Amino acid sequence: MGIAACTSKTFLILISLVFLVAAAGLAYVGINAIVTYKQYEDFLGNMYVMLPSVIILCVAVFMLIIGCLGFCSTIRESSCGLGCFITMISIILVAGMASLVLGLVYKDKINPELEKNMNLFFQKYNGKNVESSTVDFIQEELQCCGIKNYTSWENTTWYKTNHTVPKSCCMKNATQCTGDLTDLKKLYTEGCEAKLENVLHKVLGFSMLIILGFVIVELICLISLCMIYRKRDYQGYEIL
Repeated sequence: MGIAACTSKTFLILISLVFLVAAAGLAYVGINAIVTYKQYEDFLGNMYVMLPSVIILCVAVFMLIIGCLGFCSTIRESSCGLGCFITMISIILVAGMASLVLGLVYKDKINPELEKNMNLFFQKYNGKNVESSTVDFIQEELQCCGIKNYTSWENTTWYKTNHTVPKSCCMKNATQCTGDLTDLKKLYTEGCEAKLENVLHKVLGFSMLIILGFVIVELICLISLCMIYRKRDYQGYEIL
């Protein structure tokens, strides 16, 4: 085996290792995004906003397979295996680009779903039902109160009956907090809609940034592989 062929094998092994590491990174991003969406799924309504994250997870599994295939094909000097390696990278590149497009499409659909579902949940709040538990979780987790701000509670059945906001609006360190709007220094005053939308946009934006990075790496790897594959360095590769 010549020096050029040896260098090509080394490069392919490195690419395979990059794909294995990338698979682990994408799996983490995908799982983290799905877990975040699942926490607030009651407010999202349209589960298609999770589609980019699901694609990320599928891509991670596919990249793990690609990495293993590329590594084994290079070690065994399999011309057929390397051909499959290039084909699978092309497929995963298309999947990554599709995920980016879906992320851009569904990013703008988060706000309308949030506003509609949050209005529904806050109106149904009675301190005992499932909707109440969800609202309390959101307000405590995001340290917010009401949809737009704390005054949003004034239009709900809960406030008209009790003349207070729920205790989940109380600051964590506040003592003797009753939810009375005359004692605002003990309450969170920012709205939950903007905060929740910001969290979801950050998760989606981070996921899209990671995917864009991997798409660029995949494109570079694909071009490099095609150039190497066309060279005569692989004349010694067996058809396995």
